[in-house]
Amino acid sequence: ALAANRAHSDGAPLSKMMVRAFNIWLADLFRRHNRDAVRFAARLVGDRDSGEEVVQNAWLRISARENAAPIEHPKTYLFTATRNAAIDFTLRRQREWSRRVDFDALADADLADSTLATYEHRHQLARLAVYLNELPTACRKAFIMNKLEGYSHPEIAERLGISISMVEKHMVRALLHCRSLMLADDQS
Repeated sequence: ALAANRAHSDGAPLSKMMVRAFNIWLADLFRRHNRDAVRFAARLVGDRDSGEEVVQNAWLRISARENAAPIEHPKTYLFTATRNAAIDFTLRRQREWSRRVDFDALADADLADSTLATYEHRHQLARLAVYLNELPTACRKAFIMNKLEGYSHPEIAERLGISISMVEKHMVRALLHCRSLMLADDQS
């Protein structure tokens, strides 16, 4: 396992040869899984160009990693880093969009008290957007139509051309998926 990182477990710096071996190992990991990682990231953030940027950010994070613990499951680690980079990318994009908002309309709002709450709300929404983008299209559409647009299960079934039972299955799948990922993120 060449995944030994920048320092030995006793904290001593790694030799140049070990750092070089790690960099070669990391480059090989990305070469082998880049296409799948970009596809995964593009699905999370909405387009291929942004997906490539997300994967590049994940690579930078992993290459700058200073933890001495070996990476036991490299592909899983890569995709987790990619998902985390996608969340950060989505938050960054939301901040950019929020700067385009007419702040004069917010003059009466008490922004000082709600800044942290607004940040946490936006972070939760960004996480939810990334989690939902991991779902199949029909499942994601059913969830959004129900939870965000207020459609009933029969209305969704009619609009998507599927049975009410299938809408219910999509809803359960989406809720379980988002819940399990949020719990996993909260624990890490």
